[in-house]
Amino acid sequence: MSEYQPRAQGGWPAQPPAGGYGPDDGSGYGRGYGPAARLPRRRRRRRPLIALTVVLVVLLVIAGVLDQVFRVYAQNRVAQRIEQQSGLSARPSVTIEGWPFLTQIAAHDLKAVDISANDVTADSGKLPFSVTAKATGVHLNSSFSGATVDHINGQATVPFSSVASLFPVSGVTLSADPADGPNAVRADAGIAGSLTGTVKLTSPSKITVTLNSASGIAAAFSQLTSNSVTITIPQLPAGLVVRSVSVTSQGIVATASASHTTLTQ
Repeated sequence: MSEYQPRAQGGWPAQPPAGGYGPDDGSGYGRGYGPAARLPRRRRRRRPLIALTVVLVVLLVIAGVLDQVFRVYAQNRVAQRIEQQSGLSARPSVTIEGWPFLTQIAAHDLKAVDISANDVTADSGKLPFSVTAKATGVHLNSSFSGATVDHINGQATVPFSSVASLFPVSGVTLSADPADGPNAVRADAGIAGSLTGTVKLTSPSKITVTLNSASGIAAAFSQLTSNSVTITIPQLPAGLVVRSVSVTSQGIVATASASHTTLTQ
C-alpha cells in the first residue's frame, strides 16, 4: 500500500510553520506585521556639528597664539623704551596683565603693567639696585608710541653690599638693626667694633646714611665716627618719585609712586 497521501485541494496545512507567524501582541497582528513592526529610526548625522566644533577650537587656538605674539612684542617694546628713558644698564622685564590682550590694544587701554629689574644701574651710576613697579590705568596714544599712567607704585632696593662700598673704610659690612627702629643700620668694622646709624630721605633725590655712634675700638677711628654717605637716587622708570625709605634684611628700600605720569616717550 502506498504511503503517499494526497493533500486536500485548496487547503492549508493543518499546522502552522515551525517558526510560526509570531505570537499575537494584542494589536491583532502577528509578529512582523502591523504597528509593532515599525522600522528602526535612523540616527541623525552629527558630522556637521563635530566639524563646526573643530573649526571653532582651531580658531580659538589661533586667536590665543596671535594674542600672545602681540603681547610679547608689546612687552619688548615697552621694556626697550623704559631702558632708554631711565638709562638702565639692562633691559627690564615687562609683563602686561589681562586677557585677551588684543581687545585692550583696540581700546588703547591696558589694565596693568608690571616692571622689574635686578642688579642694574641707572644714569651711568655705579650703585647696583633692584626695582619693581606696577602701573595701572595705562592709556596708549593714537600712534602706540607712548602712554600715560593713572597710577604707578614701586620699590627700589639698594643692597647693603652696595651701600658699604661707599664708605671710605674698606671691610665694613652693613645690616639692619630693627632694635633701634625701622630706619636703623649697624656697621660692623671687624675687630675695630661696630657702629650704629640711621637712614633718611634727605631730598627727593638723595638718601643719607649716617653712622652716629661707636663702641669699642671703632670709636678711635674718627673717619668712621659721625661719618655719613649719600646715595643719589637715579631717575626711576615711568616717572617714579621716592616718597620714603626703610631698612629691611635685604638692604635700603625706597618706596616710590607717581600719578598721571608717562610710561614711555
